[in-house]
Amino acid sequence: MKVAGGDTPAGEAAGLVDKVYATVLEPGRYDELMAAWERHIADAIRELDGPEMDARGPADRDEIERHFLNAFTILERLGRPLEDRRPIEALVEADPRPTMLLGSGGRIVAANGAASELFAAATGQSLDALPVDADGMRQIREALARMGTEPPGRLLAVARAFSARDGSAFIVALTRAPARDGDAPLGLLSVADLAWNDRIGAVLRQAFGLSEAECEIARALMAGASAREIADARKSSIETVRTQMKAVLRKTEAHSQGELIRMTAALAQFDMGGDGRIMARGRRAAALFDVLRQGSRKLVYTRIGAPQGRPVLFVHGMLDGYAAPLFNREALAARNINLIVPARPGFGGSDHDGEAEGAPERFAADAEALLDHLGIARCPVLGHLSGALYAYAIAARMGSRIPHILNVSGTVPVTSGAQISALAPRQRIVAYTTKYAPRFSRLILRAAVALIDSGGHHAFMKALYESAVADWPVAQRADLLPHLSDGYDFMVAQGYKAFEIDARLLMQDWSRYVAPVTQPVTLLHGPHDPAVPVWSVRDFAGRYANIVLHEVADAGQLIFFARPDLVLDRLEAALRAP
Repeated sequence: MKVAGGDTPAGEAAGLVDKVYATVLEPGRYDELMAAWERHIADAIRELDGPEMDARGPADRDEIERHFLNAFTILERLGRPLEDRRPIEALVEADPRPTMLLGSGGRIVAANGAASELFAAATGQSLDALPVDADGMRQIREALARMGTEPPGRLLAVARAFSARDGSAFIVALTRAPARDGDAPLGLLSVADLAWNDRIGAVLRQAFGLSEAECEIARALMAGASAREIADARKSSIETVRTQMKAVLRKTEAHSQGELIRMTAALAQFDMGGDGRIMARGRRAAALFDVLRQGSRKLVYTRIGAPQGRPVLFVHGMLDGYAAPLFNREALAARNINLIVPARPGFGGSDHDGEAEGAPERFAADAEALLDHLGIARCPVLGHLSGALYAYAIAARMGSRIPHILNVSGTVPVTSGAQISALAPRQRIVAYTTKYAPRFSRLILRAAVALIDSGGHHAFMKALYESAVADWPVAQRADLLPHLSDGYDFMVAQGYKAFEIDARLLMQDWSRYVAPVTQPVTLLHGPHDPAVPVWSVRDFAGRYANIVLHEVADAGQLIFFARPDLVLDRLEAALRAP
């Protein structure tokens, strides 16, 4: 292709091709690819504003398509990062941080050289031999006792530890270590302050409005410094530092320094990404899920909330997985609700079961088999995001066995191009490409997988929600970031295929799954949802006598994370329904 000036069609196309291959080499440049692709198809998207569903593809479709397919082939041949199969002890030794493994009884199973040097830790020692403050020691012991019920990678406790050399203080974080199937659970205790970087400070400033000075206070506290030590280092009075510390606690809504440190350490653990974090992402989910065999296929599921609580079938979307139930598990347990969460085929650990055609009907059969397996005669279904489509299919198949549907931020059938043109930028690009240029969409989806594989969870989240006025502040919350990350890992656990199936189904008029449903349906939807315009939900609900829409003022797509009590109140109403 002859390269011309950047403002000409040929120059624009050449720039797009450059971004295509740059993204293959550097997955972190995914957003540049999406921006270039959006510019390339901008005219075609503008033509969608009317009711007609036809739209032209790129004028130079064949030439651009060849490069998209070439790049897709390269990514597929490169493959995905293989799970590190080294023994956990070898991974600990390779960790640059002072790190050790702890058994549930509180004995050191392994300690790397850095931990031995800093804390005089040795294999076989009791936890009590470590120089950890009393409150932190209590937290660690309590966390080790319950560790078998926690998924790998989850932050369980933080504590203040002291150097055996000079008494200087460090913050250590305890997580559950990744484990082979059948192995006893082990705790991973690592120095947390080495994980701080500028990105964490930026998130604290954006999410909580901390000043630069207040971020430095948070960083020093995480490093284990006392108020006096901070004052000396900053050449400030101790009264000034204490005032700043109170401001940090107030802004972050932390009730104590320990809670602040725990929150910041959790953010740091999340942000380590590919910088040495010991984590097997696939096993974090696998530890939660049980297996139900459907012939030769594996369907995995978990139950979250009160173990013997009132059952509700939860149907995840394509971006969330089990994140919302796990984020709200304490609230679910308090309300005596038990969410049954199957992984749809191709997501998480559930095997693929075919192509897009007929996928909702096939999953409805899976859901029925799962309820049979668990001995559940009747329960409502909660559809989240794109899971709404599958919730209708389940209700249509099972009739009175599903007395109520509650769809939260749910998708609706696409009946006009205006629904696509009204979307937020990232969602609009994917929707347009999936519907009108599907051969181009495969690279876009595969490149998203590569971005997440490379640890680009925050970049992926930012692209989805940065322009969403209601969702962006929610998505940046330190307590939510790890859950969103889990959802993205769940989405791409087996590659791009399940994401592609959902994307294709969602861009259709799938009203045929709604028509047979006679049960009451409640929709919770925010007027600022970037993926499903609220006016299209109003129009959809107005066509059915059994569907009631409740608009959640000032909300976007992340209602289940931002307003869980509201969602659970509506779920309570569904559970009380006859």
